[in-house]
Amino acid sequence: MRRTEQLLARFRQGVQHPEVSGFEVLELLDTRSALAQREEELSEAERRELEAADSLFLTHVQHWYESVGHVADLEAMRRQAAVPPSHWWWYLETLVQAMRAAI
Repeated sequence: MRRTEQLLARFRQGVQHPEVSGFEVLELLDTRSALAQREEELSEAERRELEAADSLFLTHVQHWYESVGHVADLEAMRRQAAVPPSHWWWYLETLVQAMRAAI
């Protein structure tokens, strides 16, 4: 199995379990970032799978945000890891605010 396939499988599996700890959410965010770095390697079918997993991720964003808040300062982690703004999944608080505003 290619590394990209492994990452995609891990991310797809992870987004199905919103009850995980904040540490596991951070691993999920890292996995999604690793996928972003390899996005050009994804087949069309894998891109569709990633889009579906991203959609599921967004349905649980409030829970992810709360879980991470118990174990880490998300803003500090983004700064420390130099997370680019294009990695939107790392901006959980912004996603939560946007979802609340949309309601």
